[in-house]
Amino acid sequence: LLIGTVLGTLLGVAAGAYGAVHQYRWSDRVLTLFSFVTLSIPVVVMAVLFKNAGIELNNLLGFTGDAKLLYTTGEITPGLDSWSWDGMANRLAHLVLPSLVLAVGAIAFYGRYQRNAMLDVLGSDFLRTARAKGLRRSKALVTHGLRTALIPMATFFAYQFALLFVGATFTEKIFGWHGMGEYFVDSVTKNDVNSVAAVTLFVAVLVLVGLT
Repeated sequence: LLIGTVLGTLLGVAAGAYGAVHQYRWSDRVLTLFSFVTLSIPVVVMAVLFKNAGIELNNLLGFTGDAKLLYTTGEITPGLDSWSWDGMANRLAHLVLPSLVLAVGAIAFYGRYQRNAMLDVLGSDFLRTARAKGLRRSKALVTHGLRTALIPMATFFAYQFALLFVGATFTEKIFGWHGMGEYFVDSVTKNDVNSVAAVTLFVAVLVLVGLT
């Protein structure tokens, strides 16, 4: 969850900034189309599509039995020691598809917002002043433009941090990962009031910490 969220956030910010700098070029249009299509697909559908794609790729490459290129369920292959080199490598292999699902969604989300924030900065007076003083365009965009455009994004980063532990319920369910999101849904299903209250309190504390 952490890997997919962090990777998606970084790539989304980079893609949004790149699209804004190259506004209306083919790269910007491709990124915009990717964002709109991805954001229109529910997470549960996206996860199922990635899982089916992983299964088809394994079959196409001839992987059978326990040995697979992409693992589509569970956290580790039964029988392996979690702390051995083989076990850790196996856990990382199980992480690929869930991380991709989270990363793709984060890229689409942050890419759109970062593009709009960057466009607001590109026409600013301080950026033109920096260029007039002889600062290279690339350095001015990164040092002054991107840094300023990241300020309004801080709210989204903080909110994402708060939902980091409970925001991937569908992904956890579909890929068989046992996280707090799955625990929260199971607690609601079982009418476990204490567990639901504990998870809600935990998320509320994270929101306060993230927004502080």
